[in-house]
Amino acid sequence: MENQLLAVRALVLIEARGLPIPEAVERVCGDRPREVRRSVQAFVYETIKHRNLLDELIRAGSEAEPERIRSPYVKQILRVGTLEMKLWGNPAPAVTDCMVRLAKRLAGERAGSFVNAVLRGVERVSVEEVLEDRPWTERLALRYGHPEWFVLYALDLFHGDRERVERLLRANNRVPPQYLRINRLRLDPLTGEEVLRREYGIVVEPTFLEEVKVLRRGRGYGSRAWREGLFDVQDLASACASAALSPEPGEVVLDVCAAPGSKTTHLAEQMRDEGTIVSVDVSERGLEVLRRRCRRLGITCVETLCRDARGLSVDDLPEVPDRILVDPPCSTTGVWNRNPDSRWKPKPLERFARREWSILEPALRIAEEHGCTLVYSTCSVSWEENEAIVRRALEEYDVRLVDAGVPGSPGLREFRGERFPGHDKVRRYWPFRHDTAGFFVAKLRGG
Repeated sequence: MENQLLAVRALVLIEARGLPIPEAVERVCGDRPREVRRSVQAFVYETIKHRNLLDELIRAGSEAEPERIRSPYVKQILRVGTLEMKLWGNPAPAVTDCMVRLAKRLAGERAGSFVNAVLRGVERVSVEEVLEDRPWTERLALRYGHPEWFVLYALDLFHGDRERVERLLRANNRVPPQYLRINRLRLDPLTGEEVLRREYGIVVEPTFLEEVKVLRRGRGYGSRAWREGLFDVQDLASACASAALSPEPGEVVLDVCAAPGSKTTHLAEQMRDEGTIVSVDVSERGLEVLRRRCRRLGITCVETLCRDARGLSVDDLPEVPDRILVDPPCSTTGVWNRNPDSRWKPKPLERFARREWSILEPALRIAEEHGCTLVYSTCSVSWEENEAIVRRALEEYDVRLVDAGVPGSPGLREFRGERFPGHDKVRRYWPFRHDTAGFFVAKLRGG
């Protein structure tokens, strides 16, 4: 019962207070054993992923409306109990008894009676009964734990290919591997695999980027080798964005929206820590995380500038940049495999695209005037935030699209009647194809 209790508390912190999943789990678990933490994580991630189906099961089995339940603890107790019974197949009487005791402990006797009545009703309902007679998109949304608007959107992304839509939804529910980016300042990527295996018990395998390895056995983040700065943890698709910029030692690089710094430090390693990287971010807290990251990896060429990137000009910078990386805040529709709570937040794609354009536009002016190379990237799968943004940049500024120069899939040629002629020069990364985050990378050259 302790694991369910901790999971319910974490879920309340996530939904009611907006805490990120890892922080909420860390706060409730404290110094408890790793086995407890893993169990709590499983409860939390699966409850969040399948929130819509769990709520439908609760509605079908009772007159309760989960979104109207006042007690945040009771709401999460019902979801966790339904998850255990209906998706994990645990014995219903034992689950109901456990959840009733939790409700009494966290919300009082009346809450316990309410939970007992609702879960007794849920016991009599099956998942298939809830799914039957619904439209295909709604069934898929419930089965794979996605908002229906996204299923419809993905159907347009893939031009009606239902198989690819389903592959994307399945991949979004699969935890991606952990990728380790070898720190070239301290370890040779060609011999790093053997060093990590022999001296640290970390087994990795190569990817299509020389310096990025996929973790197969051992501990990555937080390990002794990580603390010693031999590698950083960075998604393979994210590393492709910084690899596409391909800075040379001695150059000046402008890194826009730089925190928490995985791309920044990758750029510095490519530059052999020679030259200057100006990392701009609106969050001082985020920049402090970036600076700590640099210290751990032995990087000294990074200067930080805390300000809003909108309205940025060369006058705000110590030197004219040779290259610019812009990775603005986005809808995060590409990282639902790591952050399932994000899928239940509003995603006004046009509004995100307007903000991204307002951040990219000053960088485009600098690239146009000074002939800079510029890489634009997002962790979104949407057309509005990716191909549409790049097409607008090509129409309104004296920049040209060049090949991204990294492995990956081509971009979208067409979406809902709109066309993008440069689709073969940009790169997209898909969770179901590349086992990465959903990501977009485009490379432009000014002048």
